[in-house]
Amino acid sequence: MSTEAPRKRRRTWLVTAAVCALAVVAGGTVATNTNVLGPHDLCDGRLSSEDAGKSLDGFGRVTGKVNHADGCFVEQSGWLPGAKDAQVRLEPMSVNAVDPFGRSGWGISGAQNILPGALPGAFDQHGNGWVSLPSDCTSIAAGTAQGSRTVLHVNVEQGDVDPAELARLAQGAARELAAGHDCAPAVSEPENAGTDLLEASAVTRSDPAEVCGLTGFTLAAPAPAGSPLKEQTSGSRDDAWFCDLSLEQPTTGLARDKEHGAFARLAIIKNPALLPSAKEGKFEHAVCGGKETYFATDSLTFVWASPETPEERAAASFFPKSDVWDRFTAAARKALACD
Repeated sequence: MSTEAPRKRRRTWLVTAAVCALAVVAGGTVATNTNVLGPHDLCDGRLSSEDAGKSLDGFGRVTGKVNHADGCFVEQSGWLPGAKDAQVRLEPMSVNAVDPFGRSGWGISGAQNILPGALPGAFDQHGNGWVSLPSDCTSIAAGTAQGSRTVLHVNVEQGDVDPAELARLAQGAARELAAGHDCAPAVSEPENAGTDLLEASAVTRSDPAEVCGLTGFTLAAPAPAGSPLKEQTSGSRDDAWFCDLSLEQPTTGLARDKEHGAFARLAIIKNPALLPSAKEGKFEHAVCGGKETYFATDSLTFVWASPETPEERAAASFFPKSDVWDRFTAAARKALACD
C-alpha cells in the first residue's frame, strides 16, 4: 500500500483541525467582543445594544442589566489587546421640586450641554448629567417626597463616552422607563424630537454693550482693572437658554486661579417641563411670544467659596445683584417681545 494516501489524510486532518481551531477562536472573539451573538435589547427593553455601543467610546461586548432601584447599568468590555472597559449607570432619582435651580447650585447652566424637548436634560463635558421624567413619574424613584419630581440620573463610572450619543441614549431610556410606568409624556411631538444635544459655547470675553449676546443687556459698573467680564452660554431661547458670567482673574501660578468659576447664572426658561421648577424658584414670570416664560437668576454664586484677598472679595461682588437681574430681565423682555 502506498504511503502517500496516509500522508494526504494526515494533512487533511491537520488542515481541518486548524480551521476548526480558528473558527472556535473567531467565534469566541465575536461572542465576547461584539454584540453579533448578543441580545438586541438591554435593561428590559429600555435601550438597544446598538445605541448603547454608539454612546460608549470603547471596544467590546455591550451588556446591560436592571438593578434593584429600577436603574440600568450598561457596560462595554472585551479581552482583546487595547480594549477599554466603559461603564455607565442610568438611575431614576427623586429631586427637590425646585431642581435644577437649587439653592446650593444649579444643575443646569451655560457651562453644560443642554438637551431640549419634552424630556429635557443637562450634561457636562464628560457625559454625566440627567434627563427629566414627566411630572406623573414621581413614584418611580425611591424616597419620593411630596412636591418632588424624578429625573433619570446619568453617571459615567468608567471609560470614555460620546456625550451626544449618551444624551440621546438617556433620553430614549427615560421615555421607555416612563412608558413602562404608565407616565409617558403626552404625544405632542415626534418620538425622536429634541434629541440633539446643544453644546455649551467656549468661555469668551463679554461684549460690554451686549452681555451674553443679549441685545440691550449692559452693566453699569465696569469690571475691575485686569479682570474682564467673561461669559459662557448654552441652550436655545425657544426652549431653555443659559448664560454664566465670570471674571478673568490675573494668573499668579496658584491652582486656585482656575477655581473661581461663575459669579452669576442667568436663564430664559420656556420649556414646559422646566416651568414648574422655575415657578417653584419664584423667578420672574412673563408671557413672551405667546409662551409662558421665566427669567431665572442665581444670586448665591456671587460669593466665592473662599476668596483669598480683599481685592478678590471686592471683585466677586462688583456688580450689584439687583442691577444684574433688572438689566437682564429688561433686555430679555424686549428681545423676546414679552407682554
